[in-house]
Amino acid sequence: MAGTRGHFEKGVWIEEPITSEEAEKSEPEVNVEEIITDARNSVSRAVKDVTDLGKTLFGTKKGRDHLEKEAKKAGDKFEKAINEAIEDARKKMKQ
Repeated sequence: MAGTRGHFEKGVWIEEPITSEEAEKSEPEVNVEEIITDARNSVSRAVKDVTDLGKTLFGTKKGRDHLEKEAKKAGDKFEKAINEAIEDARKKMKQ
């Protein structure tokens, strides 16, 4: 990617274009195959972690208890939101 460089001349910045060749030379050396391998390994690990999580949540008593607790908390929040909406509607109807 071409950019600019420059220098000051009598207090004014004078830009000097950077050629594509110069820009490529200044780019850090990258190993594309290594980046691809790292990404592939990362995705593979994430899939394994999610699979393990699913087995733990659904396949163990402790996991099912955790799901039940979280579902109850979500239900309580939902119920509170509904009650607040009903209360707001009642207030508006009285006005």
